[in-house]
Amino acid sequence: MTPTFRRRDLVGAAGLLILPAARTAFTYQANERLRLALIGHMYNTGHFFTSAHTYEDVEIVALCDDDQRRIPTVFRRWEELAQQGSDYYRRLVENRPPVYDDFRRMLAERGDRIDGLVVSVFDHNHAVICGPAIRAGKHVFSERPLGLTIGEARALREIAARHPRVATSIRNPGNASPRFRRAVELLRAGAIGPVREVHVWFFRGGPDHREPPQGEMPVPPGLNWEVWLGPAAWRPYHPAWMAYAHWRDFSNGGIGTFGPHAANLAFMALKVDQLWQEPAAAPIRVSARTSRRNPLSFPRWEVVRWEVPARGELPPVTFTWHHGPPEEFPPGSRELLLERMRAAGATAEQLPTLLDETAGALILGSEGAIVADDHNTAFTMLPESKFRDLAQDRPETLPPSRGHYRDWIDACRGGPAPWARFAYAGPLSEFLMLGNLATQFEGELEYDPHAGRIRNHADANARLLPRYREGWTW
Repeated sequence: MTPTFRRRDLVGAAGLLILPAARTAFTYQANERLRLALIGHMYNTGHFFTSAHTYEDVEIVALCDDDQRRIPTVFRRWEELAQQGSDYYRRLVENRPPVYDDFRRMLAERGDRIDGLVVSVFDHNHAVICGPAIRAGKHVFSERPLGLTIGEARALREIAARHPRVATSIRNPGNASPRFRRAVELLRAGAIGPVREVHVWFFRGGPDHREPPQGEMPVPPGLNWEVWLGPAAWRPYHPAWMAYAHWRDFSNGGIGTFGPHAANLAFMALKVDQLWQEPAAAPIRVSARTSRRNPLSFPRWEVVRWEVPARGELPPVTFTWHHGPPEEFPPGSRELLLERMRAAGATAEQLPTLLDETAGALILGSEGAIVADDHNTAFTMLPESKFRDLAQDRPETLPPSRGHYRDWIDACRGGPAPWARFAYAGPLSEFLMLGNLATQFEGELEYDPHAGRIRNHADANARLLPRYREGWTW
């Protein structure tokens, strides 16, 4: 079933939050600055902390971080940039934006002075921030993937669809690259023939914790543990919980870390997201091999296989995710990838380089192959001699990008929707989260992407829905 949420903006420990709507995000004039609140301290906000000056029409009006210990570092960096002669950061230093440790209080107090949110927090808090903000007409740029669970990804996509004037995006910078867009063109034009096999890899490996952090430690000054936990089940503070990509309660692990980047080109170019719009589509079948089943953390290694049905004239295709530490890649994965590349025409000199990336993708067609890097911003066509004279540097029919964040800012002002908008990011996130789900169960899961349910496994289907502790909803 598709998850539903009570039609409230948010209920938390502080009670019902109603966002002010005196000036919604799409009522400002074209010559006004886009007023942004930066929430959290990961990649998205990291960009705006030191690059906001490159957007002449953007103003930082509030900061929010449940871990206030990180804020002084931001202010020190602004002071350094101001001393280097930046008028933008001099103004920020002289008139520092207010700082909050609770996004609910920030939005309650300053919501009428905020046009958009840059959300840069762990996966489990995406939905409780982004959902109410979209309903209030605030533009949203979120970390990847979209939410913690398939249910959250679906709900956020549906909320965004009901608010088409709100610009949304997840962080997926690869698709702003000219070579990414050219690769989409080439794949859709059939340059390497019909594609029936895709492999995606990530060289890191899961932490595979066998038990939760033990004992209770004092919450350090400056950390709002209640807000950091958000809707997750309550537990005593321990710093080990705050390690990203270590615990299923708070993130989607390796597949959520690099899956949205490395699998993006194949997912988009092969139009896998179309299945979410087709009521009569066959199910996606997914299964996994792992170093061991781990409901708490993420296995040391995992191999996930999705069997994707036909999309219009595009044939069925299998996606395989290979994730493990570099020194002990999943059994058989390295050999399989090298064999597939060699069969596609890679030379002995190319092979070490093609599989040297931390993450990447191999897209196999009947007439050749594309090997893409970790963010799919560069690619090699195989055999190289066959495609040497084919233009590969920039798109010829698809529109160019002004940059990942710039595209979203332009969309906030009424421009074209970003490629990583929630309408696309939702299906991509669901697809990857489905792989995470498969690592927790034996056998094959059958997923109906249009209905948003697993047909053949009641326990797995129950995991699609978010589980919030009492007092949290949106």
